[in-house]
Amino acid sequence: MEATPKSPTGRKSTEGRRRSSKRMPKELGRKGEEVACTYLASHGIGVLARNWRCRAGEADIIAVEDDDIVFIEVKTRASLNGGLPEDSVTREKRAKYENIAMHYLAQGAHPSSRVRFDVISVVLIGDARAFLRHHRDAFSEGQ
Repeated sequence: MEATPKSPTGRKSTEGRRRSSKRMPKELGRKGEEVACTYLASHGIGVLARNWRCRAGEADIIAVEDDDIVFIEVKTRASLNGGLPEDSVTREKRAKYENIAMHYLAQGAHPSSRVRFDVISVVLIGDARAFLRHHRDAFSEGQ
C-alpha cells in the first residue's frame, strides 16, 4: 500500500489526488476535439484537418459541409464553474480565425467554397459522457 506523501508541515498532502482528478489543459482540449470530431462525423460533416497551423495561428478543426468550408473553434471545460466554454471566444480569437482562414484558402484547395466559422462547446461529464453545443455561423467578419 502506497503512503500519502506528507507536506513539510507534516500534514498529508492532497496534491497527488488533486492532480489526478483534474484534467491537464492539453488533455482536456484533445478530448474535446475528439468528441467534436465524433459529433461532426455523425452529422455528415467531413473533417479536413485538425490542429491546422500557419503563421497566423492554429485552427482546431477545418471541416467541409455541403459547399461550406467550416473553421471550428472547440472550447472544452471539465465543469461550468468558469462559465460556458463558448463565452471564452473573444473578438481577438475571432479575428485570428479569420486570418487563419485566409491563409488556408490561399492554398487554393477550395477556391469556390463559402466560409463559415463555428464554435463547438464541450463540457465533459466524467470519462464517457459530454454535453456538446454546436454554434453554427457563430461569428463573421467584424463581429
